[in-house]
Amino acid sequence: MTTLANVEKLLTDVMARLEGLPVALNEAQIKSIVEGTVKSYMESADGEGFARKMRFGSADPKLIGSKFARHNLNISDIEFAYDLLTAARSMGKRGPSEELTNAFNSISSAYYMPEDEIKSIDKRAIEDMFPRVPKTLHAHLNAQLKAMDSAESGFGSQIIGAQYISSLWESSRRESRIAGLLDSIEMTDPVCYVPVAADIPELLFVSESTANNSSNYDTVKTGSNRVTLTAKKFVLHQMWSGEMEEDAILPFIPFLQQQLAVALAHYTDSLVLNGDTTNAGTGNINLDDADPADTKHYLAFDGIRHAGIVDNTANKYDAAGAVTLALLKLQKSRMLDATYLNAWGHPTDPNDLVYVSDMTTGDAIAMLDEVLTVDKYGANATILAGELARVMGHPLIASMAMSKTEADGKVSTTGSSNVKGQVAAFNRRAFKLGYRRRLKLETERLIGSDQTRLVASMRLAFGRFSPTGAASGIEAADILYNISL
Repeated sequence: MTTLANVEKLLTDVMARLEGLPVALNEAQIKSIVEGTVKSYMESADGEGFARKMRFGSADPKLIGSKFARHNLNISDIEFAYDLLTAARSMGKRGPSEELTNAFNSISSAYYMPEDEIKSIDKRAIEDMFPRVPKTLHAHLNAQLKAMDSAESGFGSQIIGAQYISSLWESSRRESRIAGLLDSIEMTDPVCYVPVAADIPELLFVSESTANNSSNYDTVKTGSNRVTLTAKKFVLHQMWSGEMEEDAILPFIPFLQQQLAVALAHYTDSLVLNGDTTNAGTGNINLDDADPADTKHYLAFDGIRHAGIVDNTANKYDAAGAVTLALLKLQKSRMLDATYLNAWGHPTDPNDLVYVSDMTTGDAIAMLDEVLTVDKYGANATILAGELARVMGHPLIASMAMSKTEADGKVSTTGSSNVKGQVAAFNRRAFKLGYRRRLKLETERLIGSDQTRLVASMRLAFGRFSPTGAASGIEAADILYNISL
């Protein structure tokens, strides 16, 4: 039976042996003596039942004692490694070892499904269950439902019910500073329509009806409109050389997953903030004086900054100097729709109005005397990702997705020209994300180049509410630009 006294005795024995040596020892010799003493103790009666009480990391209990636990891998990491190495094995490479395969089968509820079978499953059914499809359900999936995608993906198999895909998705949402604030819906078709309240019904003052043939009260209408959500496809494409072996890739698995999550978060934020479909030599708010590459993510749809800089130019203001509280307050005042009675800049919930700035401007705002900084909120405050301060009760978020710009609020290809700050104020209830396909990860072995390919893909849409149906009617966003820093 191992006790504290026994452990102290063991340590005393080790120290006594070291101090009794006639010559100084190097580190390797000391390590050999300590390991030998501990081994002898563990094999003795006193060491029987010895257990380390403190364990580090988050490895699954079923992995303790394995090399995966030593690398601090969890279920998500095991699935990710197994998927990559299975793709390598399909083309004659080593693939996952027996130890990795056993670990995967022991702790994961995921399984492989052929692509043609995936295509036979209704998209809505997949997203309702994903990523929690149990193994027992596999045999009961209906093969007669409509195709999940509009075209063949060209890849082989996919893990269904994988924890690592769910972990990546949730991690990217946590990393997100802007997109994570928006309401989202699941899209059962590539195009869907979201109803928008355009007008509220007027309350009428009427007299009492006393006759048996009294006239009906006047009727009023509730105005409505709709916003179109059209799903666009985005991918992250990475490749590894054929020298990738299990023991070589394992230490990097958590890093690879983290970088995928960070990339998804950053570019989703950038999509909703910087979207601009202008694909020409000049004019795009993200590349004012050059023709952007056709694969640039921001070309998918118009975003929050575009609403003020281009669509409704009454909702932008040239600061022409340093940022002040008065300038930030005027942003709230411009976000007013008097026709349809929408005070976007003065929401009932202060958290619905968000200020987003570049990093340098955010630091400058946090230094204003009138601004309440995070360290003064108190213990019970809810702090959003990236939140620096509160501006008149509303969160201020600094984001790398917001760039410094030229004096006109657009980004130049000449980096030295982008020295001005900007602030986008928006009401998050006026914008919506739609997901036709959440994160999908696929692997493939490329025998011709001795590489392994990983493709992360998703299909999402972004909608901006306008009571008039036209982009020029968007009042829920305002841009303050040309801020001197």
